[in-house]
Amino acid sequence: MSTCGCQNWAWTLVVLAATSFAGFGPTPAVADDRPKMVPEEGSLQVVLLRHKAIRDDLKLTHREARRIHEFTEAQWKKAMKAEELTDDKERDRRYDEMTRENEKFLSDILNGEQRKRLDQITLQVAGLLWITRPDVAAELKLTDEQKQKAAEYQQLAHREMEELLHSETRRDRRAELRRLHETSKKRVLDLLTDEQEAKFHEMIGPPFHGELRFDEPPLVEETK
Repeated sequence: MSTCGCQNWAWTLVVLAATSFAGFGPTPAVADDRPKMVPEEGSLQVVLLRHKAIRDDLKLTHREARRIHEFTEAQWKKAMKAEELTDDKERDRRYDEMTRENEKFLSDILNGEQRKRLDQITLQVAGLLWITRPDVAAELKLTDEQKQKAAEYQQLAHREMEELLHSETRRDRRAELRRLHETSKKRVLDLLTDEQEAKFHEMIGPPFHGELRFDEPPLVEETK
C-alpha cells in the first residue's frame, strides 16, 4: 500500500508530541468533530523510530528499519479501523491491545541501552507530554500542583498546534513548529524547581542533534 496515510498519521502524532500533547489530531484534510486518539506512549515511540535521525542515533540497521516501517504501517491500519467503531468500549479495547503490541515490539527490536536512549530522546522531543507519566513524575517528585499545571500546559499546546495545523493562511510551518517546540521546553522548565530541573537534565541524557523532518524520504531511498 502507499505509505502516505501512515506518514500523515506519524507526523500528526509526532508533531503534537513535539509540542507535548498526546493525541491523534486530525489534519485539515480529514478534520471532523470527533477527537482522534491513539495509544499514547508506545505509539509515540514506534512513530519516532520511523525517523532516520533517531534510528541513526540508536545505531539500528536497515533491516530493523524495515521492520519498524512494516509494523507502523500495520498499526496505522488498525488505528484507522478502530476509529470507525461507534462502540467506545470496543475502540478502547482495540487501543489497549495496540499499546501492548507496541510495547512488545519495542522490547523485541531494541536492546536495553537502545531503549534507555529512546526514552531520553522522547523526553527531549516530547518532555511536557512525558513529564506526567507516572514513572517520570515519580522520579522528578512532581507535586499534585505541578501535575495540574503540566496538564494545563498540555491543553494549551494542543490548542496552539490545532490552530497551526488548521490554519488556511500561508505560514512557515517548519519555523512555527520549532517555535512551539521551544515554547514547550520552556514550559517544562517553568514547572520544575532547581533540584527537579537538575534531575530532568540528568534523565534526558546527551542532546539529540537530529531533526524530525516533514520531508522524511521513503525508506527505500535511504542509504543502507
